[in-house]
Amino acid sequence: MAAAGASKWVAVLGMLTFGTVSSIMSKVNFEVRGLNLKGELVPFHKPWFCVLVMFVGMSGCLFLYAGNLASSCLKRARAKRGSSDKREGYRRYMDDPSLGGEDNAYLKALIENKGEDEGCEEDDEEGPYNCSQVLGMLMIMIPSCFDLVATVLMSIGLLYVTVSIYQMMRGAELIFAAIFSVLFLGKKLYKLHYIGICLALAGITMVGIASVLAPQQNDTGTKAQQVLGIGLIILSQAIQAGQICFEEHFMKNLDFMKPTLVVGLEGLYGTLLQCLIVLPAAQKLPGSDVGGKLENTEDSLHMIFKTPDHLIAVTLVFTAFVMLFYNVLGMQVTGHLGALFRSILETTRTLLAWMVGLVMYYANVKLYGEPLGEAWTSYSYLQAAGFVVLVMGTITYGRGDEKSQEDSSDLEVDEVFYTPGESTQAVDIGVGATEPQAIATSFTPSSARRNAYYDFTAAAASVGSGGSLSRRGLRNSLQNT
Repeated sequence: MAAAGASKWVAVLGMLTFGTVSSIMSKVNFEVRGLNLKGELVPFHKPWFCVLVMFVGMSGCLFLYAGNLASSCLKRARAKRGSSDKREGYRRYMDDPSLGGEDNAYLKALIENKGEDEGCEEDDEEGPYNCSQVLGMLMIMIPSCFDLVATVLMSIGLLYVTVSIYQMMRGAELIFAAIFSVLFLGKKLYKLHYIGICLALAGITMVGIASVLAPQQNDTGTKAQQVLGIGLIILSQAIQAGQICFEEHFMKNLDFMKPTLVVGLEGLYGTLLQCLIVLPAAQKLPGSDVGGKLENTEDSLHMIFKTPDHLIAVTLVFTAFVMLFYNVLGMQVTGHLGALFRSILETTRTLLAWMVGLVMYYANVKLYGEPLGEAWTSYSYLQAAGFVVLVMGTITYGRGDEKSQEDSSDLEVDEVFYTPGESTQAVDIGVGATEPQAIATSFTPSSARRNAYYDFTAAAASVGSGGSLSRRGLRNSLQNT
């Protein structure tokens, strides 16, 4: 028990650590420099390629899933072999003429019970997936497309803003998720929900204004570029909110898949989409990258492999492993402590990423002679206030969910009596009646729905994902009663 408790908190600490590092590395990757096709030493401003690296990290979960599956199969095989050996031993004893009838009956019962236990073990094995399950696995490609588009938009936005602004602006997901759940899932909002949405909107506005008014830093763009970056991040959250609603409506019956398989498949599909469609399209579309292209993949590969210090390759590989460990530890935290606790950790991660950025800046950590991290300015007070308001909005929205769940419980009716063609009200057959004049049917008011607790930071940070697990918690909490 003590070891299990310790492992939970190791997972919590690991998730916070790798989550914070993933946020910092997402920005550092854009600041590392390499030699492009023109022979110029320039920053690796390749958001499309960096998204590919993140999906590759997510797809590593498939290896973990395969390892766990192989381990389970070996354990079942050993158990089956041991059970067979025991049955054979019992049969040999049954042939002993010194045993009486009762002893033989007892051994026979043991043999039969062992056979039944083995049959149960075989039933528990993961057999070949049926057609509907395979179709469900293929359907994961659709939310992977949502995730891909949203992550690309966020990565482009991150080019022009600081890490802390990037993390906080993702609180817009709460607002869009609430809107979409009303429009497409028929969710009923309470007063606390509206208050939470207003607070979240106010907090996001304060953070955005602080970003635009603050002095330009080394790792941010011009004022116009910062506005563009903030707009792209907000748009990405609308897409991810749409992903939540899609998964809730069309993918309710995928509980047969383990979390590692879900995240791994999202990573695999994202990687395939990037390699086969997205990056080739970016190579053909016009833009500001080398050769007048939207993003020149040939130039990206040249910078990775031809730069003498290979620092770009090191940071990208490190980022992929960070994403893998972050997703795995996030799954453990969600499994042991729940999605709500993980949401709190994600909020803490936003604050930690900001603090680490401040420490890096004032510790004079430099890359190519320029400071990493972000400075504290007079507008940072406005940003901090906006963050507090944003957290208050999320908490208030969660209280609204608690209220709606309480009301749903009060509205549930165990049974009503119903006769075809007659009133749906319960029928009192009176004292002394011998036959019921109605049949019992269960009834749940259609307006009673379970509401979601939307985490405003958990989302796409796993690039996927978990990420991917926080989204799963949101989807589950959106289900109709």
